Parts: sequence; structure tokens; C-alpha cells
Amino acid sequence: MNLLFISDMAHTGFGRVGRELATRLLVMGHQLRIIAINWRGIDGELSAIMGKVARTAPYPATIAAAQRALDELRVDPLPEWMVPANVRGNAMGHDLTAPAVLAKLWRGWRPEAVLVIADPLAMLERLLTDGGTLGKLPVCNYVPIEGGGLPPQYRLIWEHSQPVAMSSFGQRELETLLERPVPLIPHGVSEGFYPVSFDRPGRWQRERPVTSKDDAKAALGWQGRTVILRVDRHIRRKNYADWFRTLRPVLAAHPEVLAVAHCAPVDEEGSLYDLISREPGAIRTEATLNAWTHPQIVLTNATDTWRGLDDDSLNVLYNAADLMLTTTMAEGFGLTQAEALSCGVPVIATDYSAIPEVVGPGGVLIPPRDLITNQYAHEWALPDVAAMSAALERLVSRPAERREIGAAGRRHVARFSWAAAAEQFEQVLKEAIPVAV
Repeated sequence: MNLLFISDMAHTGFGRVGRELATRLLVMGHQLRIIAINWRGIDGELSAIMGKVARTAPYPATIAAAQRALDELRVDPLPEWMVPANVRGNAMGHDLTAPAVLAKLWRGWRPEAVLVIADPLAMLERLLTDGGTLGKLPVCNYVPIEGGGLPPQYRLIWEHSQPVAMSSFGQRELETLLERPVPLIPHGVSEGFYPVSFDRPGRWQRERPVTSKDDAKAALGWQGRTVILRVDRHIRRKNYADWFRTLRPVLAAHPEVLAVAHCAPVDEEGSLYDLISREPGAIRTEATLNAWTHPQIVLTNATDTWRGLDDDSLNVLYNAADLMLTTTMAEGFGLTQAEALSCGVPVIATDYSAIPEVVGPGGVLIPPRDLITNQYAHEWALPDVAAMSAALERLVSRPAERREIGAAGRRHVARFSWAAAAEQFEQVLKEAIPVAV
């Protein structure tokens, strides 16, 4: 199958979804051409890492980092088939859609079908800017449904494409809106996320072997701490303000607790330093005017490779955690929760959207306090902060219970497979392609 694949192709978040599916579809023998969002091309990636390292390290370290990045790119099967989405100036590659469909982007190569991994509004914008070319081919939209009560306006999107849901919640919402069946293909969990052990050690920053939770904490300098983790972005839906409110009484009662956010400190929702500055015990640093620290709060966005924290080190970070706490108001799937569970880390979250089907018995799910209508005209859930704090206090105080819940969660998420997802997509796409007469 000649498949035009349009997706974020970074190494985390939505990009992980794109990379996992594209890699497996290539291995299955399909001919992919990829419009790669958040990928700068080989020269661009090398220039970025050299610039980043050069700001903080001597010249030999810069060259070594560039060599590591080049070695990784050489074994990556995807770059050969990718074009940076921004090659003509548009970050999402909207100006590449029509040339790709019309066999003008890759000369002589014409797609038989299109798979777009995109949220509803991103998909709508692509349809509005493609000059009608996507209507010439079967198009599947692998879409996160991040809340209930989708607006009828969204029907327009899926009159011109076949939605594929990421969760049972998303499938129900789409079928209610469209009044027709919608296929469901859950994400997988990458094989690199697992509980470290002597038989299967992890590795921190390419060097240090890690064989236990205590070892993982030692690698990060968190010996003797009870670690509460979250891994995501500081955007409105993720709701960091309520995360700090939930943590506040637990941090006050337990000096040994360390709250860790693996997250860029400044993002669409502003600066996490501003939120930290409100917490009792926060300390203003002397290094910069706007940076605050706290003895029980850590922001880590480690950049030991050209693409950020590599998967081996991210696995060690998950293993160092005793709990994952998220106050997100909705999830289309909840990939970082699934990754934490795959490492045996229990999750505390709100019982809404796709979260309960991903977390299953691997966490404590708190009913929402209320629903709010977001700027996209569907519903998000407000966390019950007091109830979440109580659940957090309970599990912080009961290590045996959290280990039991974490083990149940690991068994639960074993059902999520990227290989199975790729096979399901192959079937959905083949059924969408008209049979030649």
C-alpha cells in the first residue's frame, strides 16, 4: 500500500504515536511517505543539537553530541521517507498536502490512502487548505477525543474523512455525533517502559545501570524520597494549577515527599515558576528574576540527547516514581499514564474521558467535581482537589497498597500493543481503498 502519513514525528507525546505506527507499517511492507510535523530534517536536527550543547559545553562535547545524534539518525528507519512539514514555511505542512496527493512532492510516487494523526481542529484546518485534493483518496483521521459533548460543527470534518478513535470513550462520542459506527484502535505502550531489575536493568543518561526503584532514585539524587511524578505539558487542559493545590497539604504533612514535573517550565499556559512561587516554602533564585525553586518540587526537562530525555532515561524516571498524580481535565488516551503503569507506578487521576479505561485497576480514580465547557465547545472535567489530596495522602502513607495497585496496573496495560495497532490500521486502510475492477 502506498500510504501518505501525516503526523507529529517528535520523540514524545503525539510524535511517539506517529513514530511507533509509521515504523511498524514500514516493517509490514507498506510504502510510506511522511509529512513530518516537529521534525527539522537531518541537517536541522544536527544544527539544533550543536547549538544547544554549544551554549553550555566546550567544543569537544558539542562534536560528541552531534556524533551521537548522527548515529541515532543512521539507524532510524524513518528519516529516509520523511519531509519536514515546515519545508515550505508552514509548520503543519498544509502547503504540502496537495503536492503529496498529486504525486508532485515525491516525484512519481502517488498515495493510495492517507492517514492523518491530528486533533479535530487540526484536521479541519488541513481539509480547508488542501484544495480539495484529500477528497480524491480514502482518508483516515486518527483522532483524540479529549472531552464529551462534541459540537455538531465537527460533523463536517468526518464527512470528508473516516475517524478512527483512540479510546472507547472517543468511539462513543464520535458515534453519538455521527450516528454511524466508528473503528477503535487503542495506542500501544512502547517496549522500553518496564520495571527495572537485576535481570533487566535500565540505564540513566547512557551510562549508569539501574536495577531497582531505590537505584533509580539514587541516579536522580532522590534517595529516601517518596516521589510523585507527572509527565506532560503545561497547557490549559493539563491543569497544573490544580496539581499544585492537590499537592499542597501532602507536601506540608510529609517532608520526605518530592513532587516532580517532567515538563517544559514555560509553555502555552505560562510559567510553572509563577505557580511554584505561590507555594509555602518557595524560594526565589538569584540566577534569574523570574525563577523560583522549592525544596519539595522539581521541574525536570533533562536534555541528555538531541531530542530531549531519551527513552532509557525516561524509563528510569518512571521507575524512580512511587506515584503518578495528574489533574488533567481530559485525555484522548493518556499515553504517559500508560507508560507509568507499564513501569508499575500507580496513577491518581479524575474518572473522566479515556483515563479510566487506560488506568483500570492501576490507580485511584476520583469522580469529577463538575464539567466545564471549554473553548472548543465540548466538556472537560474539573478535578475534586480535596478528594484527590485525600487519595494522595492515603497512598503516600501506604507503600504496600501502592505497590499492589501498581502491579495490577502493569498487568492491565499489557493489553496495549503498537504491533496490534499497526495491524488494525492496515485492515482499516485496506477496507477503505476501492477495489480495482
